[in-house]
Amino acid sequence: MIHVAKDDLPKLTPLGYAAEKLTKLEVYVGALVVSQSTWETVVTVKREAQKRWKLDAPAMFELISDLFENMRFAYRNNEDLQGILDEISEGDSNADAIMDLARLGTLGNNNSGPLTDIGFDIEKCNTALSESERMGALLAEVNGSMYDDDETKVIRDKAYTLTKHYVDELKEYGKFVFRKDEEHVLHYSSKYLRDRQAEYRRNQQEKEDTQEEAVN
Repeated sequence: MIHVAKDDLPKLTPLGYAAEKLTKLEVYVGALVVSQSTWETVVTVKREAQKRWKLDAPAMFELISDLFENMRFAYRNNEDLQGILDEISEGDSNADAIMDLARLGTLGNNNSGPLTDIGFDIEKCNTALSESERMGALLAEVNGSMYDDDETKVIRDKAYTLTKHYVDELKEYGKFVFRKDEEHVLHYSSKYLRDRQAEYRRNQQEKEDTQEEAVN
């Protein structure tokens, strides 16, 4: 519509449409395209992170459970270590689970003797530490991006509002100026109306072709 309106300016401006508004509209459309793309990217990243979290979380919780069970038994005669395990087990959120991994991994590495004595693979403690970092970063994408998501959506919505204001005004002028030009006025109509009009023309053409074939 903008490209058509540029050519139509000689007919639009005499009725009061300001040419500089068309320039502003181009800028706002560009800003809207960029902000929409940015917002969609943020939403996509978040959705992908949510999918990965759902796939990887079960293994994380299984590792936590395995560490707890083995440490409870290995440290059964050590009240101090049992007290630490009690503290670690208090939280129940996803963030707590990630912290549990890190604390359990550290606890196991710092008190490996009793664990190796019961045949526990101490390498699982290192796995817990590395997984806590990875899952922490993943959870940040799932939850921590909420602010970015809101901010980019606000920017997108503002760009949309500004753009719509200028688009609606241009449409009003275009529909009035070219109200007697059935084809040209469609440039100032919604895509839905343009599609309906195109569909109508196709149907009419098909009817004419069918009638022609019937006559012949």
